[in-house]
Amino acid sequence: MEIDKVIEQFKQLDLSKYPHSEIKYLFSKVGPVGAVIVTFHKGKSIMRARPNAENERFEKKADLSFKPQEFNKTYQRASTPNQTMFYATSVPDKLEEGELNNMRIIGITETIPMLRDKTKSGFQKVSFGRWVVQEDINLMAIVHHESYYNESNYTRELVNAFKGFIAQYPQEVIDKSLKFQDYLASEFAKEDIQSDYDYIISAIFTEEITSKGLDGILYPSVRTAGKGFNIAITPQATEKLALYVAGECSIYKSKDQVIIGNDAIVELDGKQTEFKLVDKENHEKLLLEQIGVKSIEELKGS
Repeated sequence: MEIDKVIEQFKQLDLSKYPHSEIKYLFSKVGPVGAVIVTFHKGKSIMRARPNAENERFEKKADLSFKPQEFNKTYQRASTPNQTMFYATSVPDKLEEGELNNMRIIGITETIPMLRDKTKSGFQKVSFGRWVVQEDINLMAIVHHESYYNESNYTRELVNAFKGFIAQYPQEVIDKSLKFQDYLASEFAKEDIQSDYDYIISAIFTEEITSKGLDGILYPSVRTAGKGFNIAITPQATEKLALYVAGECSIYKSKDQVIIGNDAIVELDGKQTEFKLVDKENHEKLLLEQIGVKSIEELKGS
């Protein structure tokens, strides 16, 4: 089956019917294609963000890790109801001037929907865990969506590496690989999400490639318009990570103004499963004044 026909069949699927078996069948018809594998070596830092409910505080390693499988009921960008995943943010080791280099900002933007709407105001606590790689983690890079090519030097580097790698193969393989990777990237780059089924193709693809031995995937952050990067790895791959910092912050947002306040933090040795966050001096009144309100209640109601 020609790759153009396979891609067209993917596009014609009614995703609202959750066509799991049809998607797996179409992936089986793609056959071998080229891919770029990115390895995170020992010492590489990544960060996971998690919103807090009111009066909620996370002081366990598990709280800042993957969603337990028993609560994993929907499709997400790289996870299915059958396989929960550990999501985190990452920045390249080498950054050019102007590139987004703040993992916390990427994580906040990914996890707090109101930050993406300049008409909304509100308050939200968010917790972070900074994890450090202890053993090589191998990820398939999803980087070929054309709208992200100019947003990051790292994206361009990965795309060019991919094209250089497949250039040694017959033209038929090159064409198929480029077309499939471009289609796949468009699925990972979806922004208008109406239901969890909108993620079903990228989620099942991730499930497929991790079943073949990879630890997970790396893909541009949709919510930062490709200026940052996300990773999704299997629960088993989290055994290659250690938690070294846990923290909590407050997000104050008034329309298009955003201020982040640091509330608590603790440094760890990578082995603790439970800990106590150390509260920092509260500058809430000052931060609220800077954003033009007198109280959190006023901010929530604005």
